Amino acid sequence: MFVSHSWKYSEQRERIEEFLDDENRLDWQNFSVPEDDPMEFEDKTDLRQQLYQQVGQANVVVVVAGMYVSHSEWIEEEIEMADHFEKPIIGVRPNGNERLPAVVKEEADEIVGWRQKSIVNAIAKHA
Repeated sequence: MFVSHSWKYSEQRERIEEFLDDENRLDWQNFSVPEDDPMEFEDKTDLRQQLYQQVGQANVVVVVAGMYVSHSEWIEEEIEMADHFEKPIIGVRPNGNERLPAVVKEEADEIVGWRQKSIVNAIAKHA
């Protein structure tokens, strides 16, 4: 699994990981880039290539779909990478969000609310 997120909201990524750890029926591996272990890269091209490899290894891409996605070049690129590899995309609507970024609405194979059962079921279904 690759979780696309803004590091400013990395606690949401961590919470999704906790949801999956609490679920015994899933055997999963995280290909996301954690804030405490960022990738080292020389330039944007190098970073893009590393993200490309990470997304390519995942079975599913999860996008925490806050409105900040609309302002994040990298999250949109990760969505494009998922499309390139034909990886299913799951959009997760954070608590309190009524609106979703257009790119998530258009590209997600499924959009779920911020509930453990919904997120885990969507990942299991699409992975």
